[in-house]
Amino acid sequence: MGYKLCKHIGKALKAQSQAIQNMLDKYNLAAQALSLPHSKLSWDFIVEYAFLADFDLLSDTRQDVREHPWTALATWAMMDKYFKIQHARKEID
Repeated sequence: MGYKLCKHIGKALKAQSQAIQNMLDKYNLAAQALSLPHSKLSWDFIVEYAFLADFDLLSDTRQDVREHPWTALATWAMMDKYFKIQHARKEID
């Protein structure tokens, strides 16, 4: 799935997914009620990381994917440039 398609899907989800936003609100309330409160999730965070595991970020896991090296902004920028070059090559061929 291309970068532009991912962004398009993210925008469509935001426009038509009140159910997901309600679930996000419930998650944030529950996360704050825990004895060891978890950080709140924002809609932008979910859309940005949706490709990671189809909203598995809404479930509490023992592993925080945000701490992996491939989630760093510099890595994202590099991947973005790489895939743009790949798509440009496909268009040229």
